[in-house]
Amino acid sequence: MKKGKGILCAAMALIAALSGVACGDAESNPPAQSELKSDTRNLSPQEYSVANLTAIDDYGRTVEIAEPGTGDKYVGLFYFAWLGNQGMTGIYDVDKLEKENPDALYNPQDTTGKSPAFQFHFTNEPLYGYYSMNDEWVITRHIELFTMAGIDYVLFDYTNSVEYNHVAETVLKVCRKFKQQGWKVPAVGFYTNTGSASVVRSLYKTFYKGGEYDDLWFRFKNDPRPVIVGVSTANGGATDQTDASEFLPTDSEEFKYFNFYESQWPSSTTRNEERGLPWMQWGDPVPLDNKFASVSVAQHSQKSVFFSEMLNTTSRGYNGADSVEEDWKKGANFEWQWNMAQTYAEKGFVDNIFVTGWNEWTAIKYPSAQYHDPDNKWAGIPEGPSQVTGKEIWLVDGYNAEHSRDVEMSKAAGDGFYIQMVRGARKFKMGEAKRYKMRTKTFADLSNFAAWDNVFVEYADFAGDAIARDGENAARVAHSYIDNSNRNDIKTIKVAHDDKNVYVYVETVDDITAYNGTDTNWMNLFISAGDATTSFAGFNYVINRKPKSGGKTSVEKCLANGYNWSDAGEAEYACAGNKIAYKIPLAALGLKPDDVRFSFKIADNVQKEDDILDYYVSGDCAPIGRFGYAYGK
Repeated sequence: MKKGKGILCAAMALIAALSGVACGDAESNPPAQSELKSDTRNLSPQEYSVANLTAIDDYGRTVEIAEPGTGDKYVGLFYFAWLGNQGMTGIYDVDKLEKENPDALYNPQDTTGKSPAFQFHFTNEPLYGYYSMNDEWVITRHIELFTMAGIDYVLFDYTNSVEYNHVAETVLKVCRKFKQQGWKVPAVGFYTNTGSASVVRSLYKTFYKGGEYDDLWFRFKNDPRPVIVGVSTANGGATDQTDASEFLPTDSEEFKYFNFYESQWPSSTTRNEERGLPWMQWGDPVPLDNKFASVSVAQHSQKSVFFSEMLNTTSRGYNGADSVEEDWKKGANFEWQWNMAQTYAEKGFVDNIFVTGWNEWTAIKYPSAQYHDPDNKWAGIPEGPSQVTGKEIWLVDGYNAEHSRDVEMSKAAGDGFYIQMVRGARKFKMGEAKRYKMRTKTFADLSNFAAWDNVFVEYADFAGDAIARDGENAARVAHSYIDNSNRNDIKTIKVAHDDKNVYVYVETVDDITAYNGTDTNWMNLFISAGDATTSFAGFNYVINRKPKSGGKTSVEKCLANGYNWSDAGEAEYACAGNKIAYKIPLAALGLKPDDVRFSFKIADNVQKEDDILDYYVSGDCAPIGRFGYAYGK
């Protein structure tokens, strides 16, 4: 984690921001509990969890608690199903090739097999590896991340006239599993373009007509028709398609069934103001008259549609930032586009933001046209070398780690873009947080788990997210990714306090594995409380890294930024069956009885304990990744 006043200040803001305290200020007279109203919102544990989400990223940007929205604004996400279904002959990573084997990368007729022409190349390595979308473990993680981010809908990229229906079915299955648990999972739809009429007809017959997935389709409020995007005879020139035979007739059965929106291409000179749904907008995301706008991590440059033509120009397209590594990792373009969309929203011009995109990851390496076999020549490829790079290769819609538009976490950029999306979505569609009266409760016998039955401050985790992984990679090599760290699957957390202690209760799907006497990653409780100027990803205390005999366990404080802990006292714990409870003295957490506010997370069996990114990957965490849940507003 980077150090400096801004980061330390933001860490303190995890607590201070809960009540509107400016960073660096002290709330000398916090409102007494008697002055606060009781929480009568009647939120489900799942809704309460999303509303109380907190985080701080490597650049000091915070995700803060919020009130649930009214459901009149939407955030959608372009979702790609093609990984593992592209006929890749191997894994080719432009970011690594640039550093390790540029001769192969820039050779339009590479014969080494390290960077063959006409093969999909990864821009860089995703956090979950060079995965295949045939890996249900990955899809399960994705749906959890989307849900926590408040994504209302995902649209599958079916724009190239290729259907990935087996992937769509897995996504629908995972969505249904979590929806049945009470989570507001993203609804699902499809974005078509090339061959739109044929694809829409096929989708209608395969997925929609029988009604099997009717509860999972994306619909706008007060409209019963599922949303789909494509090219109809009413397109009005918004798409890049010109073959009229592939335009779906507006008098067709399929068109009438759907709430049909038109594919709006960023390069089109015509905007379908009433029915267009832009998958991307270059430059300022000016909303259409229907109040739709698109934001993206990266954009094509002003000179070319090839992302490989962006080197040494500007970082992230139109935003004008210099091509400096720290700027692109901060997501300068993404932040600018979110801010512009939010500005339009505040003026009443935007109520639907479509984010491009989550997991595109790959682009084809094309040699200059002069190297093409006539039968494979692609009309859009220029003759000769790039004017920018001087190389005779071209990649469209993605290039390397810097010139990629993927929000999903990567090993090169971390989770900063995801944090930006969460922040942007919450600011756009959720309300300003309020404080509520918190009841106090004392637990005389920590092992009496029945005493938690009437505690209503309850948070949830996704039951069934902690599953074993045995996944192929995008080149269909089986068993490329093995993970069996899914030891304890967390599902419920409750929290209470009195004037001396904080109490935390955790319930798992199955019985909690016994402590083996050595693990420091067994059912850890991370807390951000009081002065969090030194922390591990915003958390300045950890409980239970060193369980002791007699129901005692460790309380440790972070004394230097990073995973650096020092003894700070002692707590109690009780564990039996699928339940564990903790009792931590307020004094050990630097908290006062009249102002008990903190955020927390539960983590079990994370394999790389000192790497916050691994909290998205291994074991189980509630909530996932670097996030925490706020208590005591």
